Amino acid sequence: MMEKGRYIQMDGSRLPAISAADIASIEPPYVHFQRTYHEYIFYYILSGEMFLMEEEKAYHLTKDDFLILEPSKMHKGIKASACRFLYVHYSVGGEKAVMLSSEEWKKRSENENALLLPKYYHMRRRQHTKAAGQLAGHIREEMSGYGMQRKKQAACLFLELLLMGTEDLEEYLHGSMASVGGKAAQIMPELAEYLNRSYAENISGDLLQERYHYHFDYLNRQFKRWMGETIFVYLNRVRIERAKQLLSTGFYTMEETALETGFGDVYYFSRVFKKYTGQTPGQYMRATSC
Repeated sequence: MMEKGRYIQMDGSRLPAISAADIASIEPPYVHFQRTYHEYIFYYILSGEMFLMEEEKAYHLTKDDFLILEPSKMHKGIKASACRFLYVHYSVGGEKAVMLSSEEWKKRSENENALLLPKYYHMRRRQHTKAAGQLAGHIREEMSGYGMQRKKQAACLFLELLLMGTEDLEEYLHGSMASVGGKAAQIMPELAEYLNRSYAENISGDLLQERYHYHFDYLNRQFKRWMGETIFVYLNRVRIERAKQLLSTGFYTMEETALETGFGDVYYFSRVFKKYTGQTPGQYMRATSC
């Protein structure tokens, strides 16, 4: 059994309710005071380091780390340091802490509405860390304004940051559980991101060969070792998830959905949709419209 970690489970379909958020800086001799808070507190380290303790657990946070402090648990600083960080006080309702192994997390995270956040995590991908820093600034800007609309915008940005953390973790777990080395290890996250973003395009093996300068068979083998499934199985999964979103709105026909998700042919789209969901697109539309 793999070692278990602590995760915060929340409803990913609801916006967090933010009571306070800002970017703060601390310098020695300042040390966080001891307190027990009634909401979750999220820290994201932008630079420097922070030393905290929650109950009996000590944390040494460095750049691109985030930590979620839980309500009703005592926390305090344990050492003076220089640090610049984003903090967010929030609640969603129905959150709970769970202990899961990496494999259990992967299975549980497939639930569309469940967002499983690692309590303590280091963001690894450069694109994610760069975007996280920008989101932190935007959250601060929105929270410094006045009005409910700006607070909702801040909540949207914060949820985007949380989702980015789970995406980073998912890619890390896929990569850490596969022995992909050399240049292929650098290409795989980029390839997965391309598929996530460009699923509506006519993506072929020849196109991927030209884009990444490797034979498709090699890319496909390495991708399966890294992600656990082949390129086109993964691409179809991305397309079907997007198709479910479009169909559930009630504004898209099956033909329009097939076109928007890169299938083109509605009959092929219907076959793939049923293979991945167990339902035809029409059955799914009727079920979600009830």
